[in-house]
Amino acid sequence: MARLGNSVDVAIIGAGPYGLSLTAHLTARGVEHRIFGEPMGPWKNNMPPGMLLKSYPWATSLSDPGSEFTTRSFCTERALPYHDELMPLPLNRFVEYGETFQTRYAPNVERKTLMTLEPGPTGFRASFSDGETINARRVVVAVGLYPFKHLPPGTEHLPTDLCSHSGEYGSIAPLRGKNVIVVGAGSSATDLAALLHEQEISVSLVTRTPHLNFACRPRPRTLFERIAAPMSGIGNGWTMAVCAKYPQLIRPLKQDLRVRLANSKVYGPLSSAFMKDRVIGKVPLLLGRALHGIETRNGKVVLDLAADDDNSRQSLRADHVIFATGYKIDITRLGFLEERLARRIRRIEQAPLLSAHYESSVPGLHFIGPVAANSFGPVCRFVYGASHPAQHLARYLSAVLPRVRPTTKFQTVESTVLS
Repeated sequence: MARLGNSVDVAIIGAGPYGLSLTAHLTARGVEHRIFGEPMGPWKNNMPPGMLLKSYPWATSLSDPGSEFTTRSFCTERALPYHDELMPLPLNRFVEYGETFQTRYAPNVERKTLMTLEPGPTGFRASFSDGETINARRVVVAVGLYPFKHLPPGTEHLPTDLCSHSGEYGSIAPLRGKNVIVVGAGSSATDLAALLHEQEISVSLVTRTPHLNFACRPRPRTLFERIAAPMSGIGNGWTMAVCAKYPQLIRPLKQDLRVRLANSKVYGPLSSAFMKDRVIGKVPLLLGRALHGIETRNGKVVLDLAADDDNSRQSLRADHVIFATGYKIDITRLGFLEERLARRIRRIEQAPLLSAHYESSVPGLHFIGPVAANSFGPVCRFVYGASHPAQHLARYLSAVLPRVRPTTKFQTVESTVLS
């Protein structure tokens, strides 16, 4: 039997960088809320150990009210190697930073899964995996990319022991002893291929593109370069700088321009500069190959490939295929949205159309993170983008909701650096 819980002003669904940043700002402003999810869950459980973040380390900080607890301060306190630009941030270090941020700014995260979100008597009724049901005046969905994994057509019938998405790793131990094909040309594909190769797992990389693109290795930039193409948290150049700094200026633009900005090819497929030497000359590459079919034969996966230059055909056989084919926002894939509620959400290419307050066409239902990119631009696709919705929604919600005395005090993180 479901347990009927207390009502709450704000329920945050998701405890990744966006959800954790928002709860830090709501707490500081005394807004009653609860946050649900596994802290840093997809980063911790669905990305392979050894992966390197593609963004600059300085652009991967979560947002706290005083802008005090950054990746830089975290590494400094622990005497860990760090540079704002010239060295990559390892995934495990970012996860550790995020979990420490959670301990300090969001200690009351409730580790349970939302099963159903539906209209309720005072806003929304949310039912969770442990049987609890709560009523929330407002709900902020901050689920990240994981629910939106995209697989090529024709793969849905394949058994999971033969076919998977790059977003499902995690440990690569189950692939030991197998012959693996990775399909894709972006950072997920090259990272996985390099890690599999370094674990002595037989792997090949198949791409539709005729060549792999790697970011330029970071270096000190001249004054002219900094003026001509200023650095931002999502890339270099004046357009990127504006998109990164002022997402509120993107929303009033025409819809087709917003969508083009949010999905610009400038962002990929592009691999980390630090992975180039770990892939080129080490992992077998089949470039410029289009996937024309996929089937299983005698417990193996068989890919039917066509070369882009002359359309010659080739069959490739493997024990397992990993599709590093990205993500496609489609809110119908959020299984917790009750059907009537989902139908009321106006959309831009299956992403919710959002107001200046990240609010959908359903009053009180807000979306932040990558799902907001078609409304607020490409910064929503990056950790760097967590700051704006956290600050903006905290100001807005504290103005429209009753304020309460903060129940959580931020915990001081002890430094391990000797003075």
